[in-house]
Amino acid sequence: MSETPQEVHLSLAEFDREQLPLEQRAFEGDEFRDAVREHLAQQFATEGGAAEVIVTGDRIIIRWMDAKEGQTLTTIGIDYLKAGETEKGIATIKEALKRDPADHKAAFNLGMALTEQGQYQQSMELLERLLTEHPGHAQSWVALSVAQAKLNLYDACVRSLQQALSLDPKDGHAHKNLGALLASIGKLPDALVHMELAVTFLPGDVQAWLNYAKALEESGQSARADPAYQKVQNLDATGNAGKIAEEGRTRIAAQQFHQQGGTKRAIAVEYCLSALQKFEGMPKPEVQKIAFEIAMLGSRGLDLNNPSVQYQLESMPGKFSGLQLLCIQYVGFQIIQPSLDLGFDLSEEYQVALGLLGRCKD
Repeated sequence: MSETPQEVHLSLAEFDREQLPLEQRAFEGDEFRDAVREHLAQQFATEGGAAEVIVTGDRIIIRWMDAKEGQTLTTIGIDYLKAGETEKGIATIKEALKRDPADHKAAFNLGMALTEQGQYQQSMELLERLLTEHPGHAQSWVALSVAQAKLNLYDACVRSLQQALSLDPKDGHAHKNLGALLASIGKLPDALVHMELAVTFLPGDVQAWLNYAKALEESGQSARADPAYQKVQNLDATGNAGKIAEEGRTRIAAQQFHQQGGTKRAIAVEYCLSALQKFEGMPKPEVQKIAFEIAMLGSRGLDLNNPSVQYQLESMPGKFSGLQLLCIQYVGFQIIQPSLDLGFDLSEEYQVALGLLGRCKD
């Protein structure tokens, strides 16, 4: 587009309300300004360009730029959407559709944008009209399913996603959405089929992997859920999904630990006793430093079931197994903040270790 926009200033008070649709003519305040802005954004969008309309206080400012050769209004609107300028993107694409109601690319992108703005009913109606004319557009079926899900139209949503997959069996987003929907209504076996295909076709999609891991855990397949959670951690080490994955792996490790019992729990008692002896007489700030370092290390995942995997700390010399570090962390937090829930219950082992510590002193 031209680097120098054309610009015109108008008085809001002089705006002719008759230009607005009948249902908007009585609007006041911000609602009226929004109606004026959308109307003028469409009116002043030129055949090969797009407009920016600012309505503030009592002023209307309109700027528009000529497009590069060959650039359509639809393309300009999509570029606005990609840049996060949603209002301008929607207004521009609406103008494109006004000029060419058969522009299915514009309808598809506008439908998705309206869904993102929470205008689910409008999005659904637009996409349904589009699919009447272009029933073979798989991505539009996926977009329609999102609006339908937001309106709690689950049966229709399932049908839309199944239609999308009949057109494109390798559509990872359709598999991802259908898997999540089926899981939400309790159909885990069917959900897992689609979730596995989703991570196959979308190997870098954090949410697809998280959905898959959670469904595997919920279905009792912890051995498969743990590496899926680890994949989430690898993709989103510091984000919210990574934190949820860490909590999932901790639950699985705790479950396996208590199921195995016996020797492993006895080893945990020894580790807790060793930690109690290590921390005895140590200033709390030093205990806290060690416990916090382990917690940070644990956020990236500790292998609690493989004693051959060794870890090192900056705050304490030596090499430690994952279970040993967990025991040290548990004891440390019992000293500095005993009310904190670490998500891994070692209370029985800790109490046994306390008893053994007392005997050692006798």
